[in-house]
Amino acid sequence: MSASKAKNVVILTSGLSGSSVLAGLLVRAGLWPGAKTYRKEDYDTFENRELIDLNMRLLEEVRYKGDYTREVSQQVVANIAGLGGRIDAGPFRAMVEKCEQHRPWLWKDPRLWLTIRFWAKLLDLQECRFIHLTRGARPLWISSLLRRQITTYRYLRSYEAEVGKLITGFLEENRLSYLHITYEALIERPDDAIAQLNRTLGTRLSVGDLKAVYNGPLYRNPGGSWASYAKALLIYARNFSERRDIERK
Repeated sequence: MSASKAKNVVILTSGLSGSSVLAGLLVRAGLWPGAKTYRKEDYDTFENRELIDLNMRLLEEVRYKGDYTREVSQQVVANIAGLGGRIDAGPFRAMVEKCEQHRPWLWKDPRLWLTIRFWAKLLDLQECRFIHLTRGARPLWISSLLRRQITTYRYLRSYEAEVGKLITGFLEENRLSYLHITYEALIERPDDAIAQLNRTLGTRLSVGDLKAVYNGPLYRNPGGSWASYAKALLIYARNFSERRDIERK
């Protein structure tokens, strides 16, 4: 598919879902992640820094002081969606226009599940392809514990379900087709997952492209080592009194 006809891609997901691997893979297909991307200590997240800054601004505009990585507020989502016409949209339009100059572009920021309804009013949604990326609850829980996000397994599953409903709700409200892919499928069954991506996006990715951006072994469950499980459970035990649970958010 030529660059002029290629669709832009928006990844919608919660945090710690393996989205940086997926984004890195799509960048190899020629999608533009931004002039500057956010880097963590040992890897590039492929998150457009300007998009992150503007998403943070939207959260500030509605005076959100919570932790979006561990709590879901439909009211906050509604408040952000309703900001159109109440704030200066100039910087947001300029951001979209800049991305269009480099199309096909890629958006990936875990805050997008909160802000996508605002951005939808500025985007040509028909020129975008959407990917809903999820990850298995147990490895996700372990990853969150390793990052000192102390919740019960039940709470995390509830959080993920609520985020998922907001994402699919947005897509269905706007009658947008989308590809749902799991991180486990991408790593355990890369041939099938990449074939799905190529059919949906018109890309020509290969397993070799995935190997170039993923440091672990393919065709295996990416759930982590027993050592990381043990470490996570020890962190959970030591911080048990601080845990978030459904009854004690």
